[in-house]
Amino acid sequence: GSGGFRKRKHDNFPHGQRREEKENVNPPSALMKSFKSFQLELDTRHDKYERLVKLSRDITIESKRTIFLLHRFTSAPNGEEVLSESEVKLDAVRQKIKQVAQELIGEDMYQFHRAISPGKQ
Repeated sequence: GSGGFRKRKHDNFPHGQRREEKENVNPPSALMKSFKSFQLELDTRHDKYERLVKLSRDITIESKRTIFLLHRFTSAPNGEEVLSESEVKLDAVRQKIKQVAQELIGEDMYQFHRAISPGKQ
């Protein structure tokens, strides 16, 4: 060859066939299956943690809004209206707390303590 082109080892294989061969050479081992199940478990736990962080943030926001609303009670001419609106806001907070409790059914609460602590406070 004086053509300047070298023949490479993988030139004999049709494009894409080598990848398929590699996948078929090593069928999923028990170790890989274990890692897949661990990955699924960790992903599920992370998703739950993120949902709890969001619920905790929502609880904090609604609680602050209720407190600020109640601060206006003394200066507002329509006190009963302010109280009824604050009751609605507190009901929303109670619903969020119930959602947190439902997320924690069957779980070790201490694993999610940092996610829910701000909302509890």
